[in-house]
Amino acid sequence: MVVGFEVWADFGHFSHPATIYSSLTYPVPPKTTVMGMMGAMAGLDEYLGLNAMRYSVVVERLEGKRQFCFNGIKDALKELDPKKGGGFRKGRKQFYRELLIDPHYRIYCDLGDVEDELRSTVVAALQREVAYYPLYMGINFCLANYRFLGEFTPKLQQKEEVWIDSIVPLTYDFVIEPGKQYTDVRMARSVSEGRLFGDFTDYLVETTGQPIMCKNAEFVQVGDEKIVWS
Repeated sequence: MVVGFEVWADFGHFSHPATIYSSLTYPVPPKTTVMGMMGAMAGLDEYLGLNAMRYSVVVERLEGKRQFCFNGIKDALKELDPKKGGGFRKGRKQFYRELLIDPHYRIYCDLGDVEDELRSTVVAALQREVAYYPLYMGINFCLANYRFLGEFTPKLQQKEEVWIDSIVPLTYDFVIEPGKQYTDVRMARSVSEGRLFGDFTDYLVETTGQPIMCKNAEFVQVGDEKIVWS
């Protein structure tokens, strides 16, 4: 079973999962982030069963990224002095974070290998377009919206030359075309207990939402779009 949804927000930030704090962001949500999104939609306390799914992400819109300065409370708890009427003896600590501007993606998920009960729970939530927990575009101050695109019957194909709408693995035979903006990223494809991330894969992303030309490529036709599973 293949389902699709689009998700958008004013801002977004997808950190590398191996870091406690990172100012830099991926241009697209990794599979592990999408698993978390679907867990929030379905109200799941634990969503590791979604490791079994395959996913693909299409950039619908992305207006670049910018560095923003934030104010955080420095050493908040240990510096709090209630005997002096509350407040903090030390000031605030400034930090910088890179945010995506106006990110909008279409995400397709192949749930065929996901356990039946979990699949039914997730699909039911998607169909109702609900979110039992707040839906974030990566981090908690980037609230997101989503819309269900439907269920699809994918068609596996291969062509000598084809424009792929989704991100593609760097192992694909792709062509760099003028007038497009490319970047490569290394993202996790699985997560286990204790937030241990694995199956890291390198991808090529066209960040303006234009398709990527590939040669001798295997792809899946989903609706009007040509995508690659990860």
